Amino acid sequence: MRKYKDVVFRYALLGWCVAVLMSCQQTAPRTDQRNGTYVAEDSRGTKVALKHPARRVVVLFEPMVDELYMLQAGEAIVGIPEQVYQHASSYRFLSKLDERIARKEIATPTYGGRANNVESVIGLRPDLAIVYEQDKETITQLEGLNIPVFAVSSKNKQRIYSELRGVATLLGKEQRAAELISYVEEQLKKMDRPTHGVRKKVYYAWSKGRVLSTSGKGSLMDLSIEAAGAENACPLEMEAPNIGAEQLYSWNPDIIVLWNSSLNDVYDLKELAALPAVKNKEVYVLTPTFNFDPHTIKFMLFAKQLRHWCYPEESAEELEKEIQEALDTLYGNTKGEA
Repeated sequence: MRKYKDVVFRYALLGWCVAVLMSCQQTAPRTDQRNGTYVAEDSRGTKVALKHPARRVVVLFEPMVDELYMLQAGEAIVGIPEQVYQHASSYRFLSKLDERIARKEIATPTYGGRANNVESVIGLRPDLAIVYEQDKETITQLEGLNIPVFAVSSKNKQRIYSELRGVATLLGKEQRAAELISYVEEQLKKMDRPTHGVRKKVYYAWSKGRVLSTSGKGSLMDLSIEAAGAENACPLEMEAPNIGAEQLYSWNPDIIVLWNSSLNDVYDLKELAALPAVKNKEVYVLTPTFNFDPHTIKFMLFAKQLRHWCYPEESAEELEKEIQEALDTLYGNTKGEA
């Protein structure tokens, strides 16, 4: 009988402890992201505020990993998407900046692609998480656990700049962000072309051989094409239209640009063999892709390379040197070859 009473008592005590814990969790005050010294507005229009610069940052959007190193704040990173290790171009470059990446020591709290493991994020004890704005479930879960979240979209030039400034503010790197944006704007002005000149038409093809998938007006690719002084051959106001060969012939681009694809992905397509850009061998590949990521301020380098293909005014060797100098400036003269 006594043994039975002991068991009952233990279960009652356990139940009471669980109830207390649940009560504490429910009544614990939620962190107010609007109160703090370091305040920035993210892509949702949400104000995020920290009492001190973020010291432990989980970055779940790969382009922002890159930009934190440009901000010279890489030491604050404690979590990254696994794509950083999987993409050879990114890994090769960033491993020269951070020995932790070279040894693959920075945690990857993701399941693959953009699927995030929230439990793993919590385990990293971040004081800031940078998340792609479309990952709404992740954002909701993290904010529900009192982890400040700065959402990013990188959907256009204004967003790229404002998000860079915002993240820099939360990291105490405002001056560095101002220097980077000023430098990019200076480089863009050097690429200005007279509006009355004939502009080359550029067709951009998506990665992995998706030649008949492109980017329309208002996209990041369109931003880079316009910055190069050229014109997007795709006139559609769509982010990612799929087209037919006949449509491409009707647009008749002067140049075709590929991303993470090979020249043979175009040259082996019999239906495009008679396209003037193909016949004239005006098909080019942006490589290494890391140097030209249009989701970051390196859209400027995308434009610089494209401008050379459209309006060659210097040798390929001179351009390569110019791009290397730009990378040295963007990363603070601390990088290795990509």
